[in-house]
Amino acid sequence: MLKGENKTNKAEADLSYEERNKLLWSLRGAFAWAGKKIPVSVEIDGQECRLRDLVRELEEGKLLDPDEAGEIRALIPKLRERAKVDEDLLETEKLTKIEAEALYEEATGLLRAAMELKDRLEGRGREGSADELKKMLNTQKLVDERSFQQLLKSLK
Repeated sequence: MLKGENKTNKAEADLSYEERNKLLWSLRGAFAWAGKKIPVSVEIDGQECRLRDLVRELEEGKLLDPDEAGEIRALIPKLRERAKVDEDLLETEKLTKIEAEALYEEATGLLRAAMELKDRLEGRGREGSADELKKMLNTQKLVDERSFQQLLKSLK
């Protein structure tokens, strides 16, 4: 066996039953999409959707008119449906490891995009969450400071 041959064959090898189940189990997990990259673009209903740009615009606080919001609401189930198609392909087709990992990454990225879009439409986002976290931490600091002051008074 040649040195370079082992790597090529390993990467091009068919997906084993265990590897397939591991990917499927991970994909079906509650937070499979966490930390995954949103695809730059995806083809939905024969049209290219610049998904990453769309999510970024919403993160930047772009105001949507009702028509745009309706289009995004209609896009979310299509993204989930596309992720489900990828999951079904991952489950049933004979794939190489590279093909399976690509399907897995696309599916998780689509799920993340759907979650991000849904959160932005509902007014939930990182900025609001960060503000709420800061308020909670400041409140906790005040409570801790008061408790510490009480402790100092009791020690005198």
